Amino acid sequence: MSQSNVVEMPEPAGFGNCHRCAYSLTGPIAQCYKCASETLRPPSETRCRVCDQTLATSSSRCANALCNSPERNFEWATAIAMKTGELEQSILKVKAGKWAWGYIFSRVVLGYLYHNPWLTDQTDAIIPMPAFLLPTDDYRAADHAGWVIRQAAEQDETGLNFIYDPPLLVKTRATPKMRHTSGVAQRRAVSQQIYEALEVPDPSRVQDLQIVVYDDVFTGGHTLDAVARKLKEAGAAGVYGLALSRAQWRT
Repeated sequence: MSQSNVVEMPEPAGFGNCHRCAYSLTGPIAQCYKCASETLRPPSETRCRVCDQTLATSSSRCANALCNSPERNFEWATAIAMKTGELEQSILKVKAGKWAWGYIFSRVVLGYLYHNPWLTDQTDAIIPMPAFLLPTDDYRAADHAGWVIRQAAEQDETGLNFIYDPPLLVKTRATPKMRHTSGVAQRRAVSQQIYEALEVPDPSRVQDLQIVVYDDVFTGGHTLDAVARKLKEAGAAGVYGLALSRAQWRT
């Protein structure tokens, strides 16, 4: 083939500039994940094996009381990257209603899952963190996790077990935001309210399943714990967390 027949592919614009990138609408997944990986900061090598929080040393005890609690309902949670820099800014844009970022996030999630098959080899279902929606809400802007999982399911090239319609778990009413809490007591109180607002429409669909719950941000795990408690009471065998980003632990 002559050099004149070689088509040069454009360079990606870099994570954070995705709206200006030639790959923004079509991917492919490998290209988007590679580009994002050059910008995103992964969790530390010395981190808690339950909540992925950075530790001083590999033998340090995690300051998150939930990680050391025998009453914890989820097995562990893993994050793709730390909530810093361009990733933090893009998540803020999503919360402000710019739902098109869900396309990009879904490719980052898929790329991460393809590069870490241990997360899905023994998984029966990957579901979004449930959100409460009003009839007038645009689910793309109001259900961040659900929108990402929908897009991931549509773009998946390997047949991963994404489940979102009908959902395995629903949220029946609004609850306080965990990010507005301060202190363990408040987080536990909100976790209980979240638990009481959750419902498993058909327990037979979660019986004995190993379930991964996706969310855009993971901080302490109290929201995931409420979800895991409800799923396990309905018959799930194990519940795990997958987050796009890991927020710095608030002491």
